[in-house]
Amino acid sequence: MLASDTGMVPFDHSTGASRSTTLMGLAVREAAREIHAQLRDMAARYFGARSEVVELREGAALWRSEKISYRDLLQGHFGVPGGEVLGRGYITPEWQGGKLGRGPLFWEVGIGAAEIEVDEETGEVRVTQYISLADAGRAINPKQCEGQDEGAAMQGLGHTLYEEMVYEGGQLLNANLVDYRVPRFSELPERFHTLLVENEDGPGPYGAKGLGEGGIVPVAPAVANALYSLTGVRIKDLPLTPERVWRKLKERG
Repeated sequence: MLASDTGMVPFDHSTGASRSTTLMGLAVREAAREIHAQLRDMAARYFGARSEVVELREGAALWRSEKISYRDLLQGHFGVPGGEVLGRGYITPEWQGGKLGRGPLFWEVGIGAAEIEVDEETGEVRVTQYISLADAGRAINPKQCEGQDEGAAMQGLGHTLYEEMVYEGGQLLNANLVDYRVPRFSELPERFHTLLVENEDGPGPYGAKGLGEGGIVPVAPAVANALYSLTGVRIKDLPLTPERVWRKLKERG
């Protein structure tokens, strides 16, 4: 497996809208189907049978009681112990009669639930547990999906509790990571769970959708609603800094 390298991979103008797995996955599936068809045709010639009755399974072609491995099949086809079978897959706006040509390919759906603690003497808010739910359609790589969703939620936690750009006279005062606060490991939720919904209803391979950005969106509403539920204080400005929360608690009386 190779990392992307402009000297080794085809040109692509961008990656956008979390569609990489959806679109590239469809292209890989189409290319694999083309290779599948070529192998069946080779095996059909070898067996002297029709390609539609040849079965490909576990690295071999089968017909009735006969069997030949892919290695031997390719060696017989090319006449040497090596050779390539190339498959091509193109996913464009015209694919399947324009199926992907209009509108967004999918909507990202994210749900978040937060449990918090508030120190009313200082206004400090601490998230003790956070649950993130993502509609993945079908998780092609579940661990990677969970990691992406967790990273998105942590980014959301940053702008919910810590991150704020402070200006004075048009000058940014906290343009470095000393003054611009981001979450530290010690400030992450003690308990963090990611749940993946897989209804296989997306446009990608096996019903996959994209995810990532959807995990950012519900964090701030979840934490702010938890704060209101716990203290009766409704704050609509972010971040929920200790000073901001403390002042609202004092106003509440």
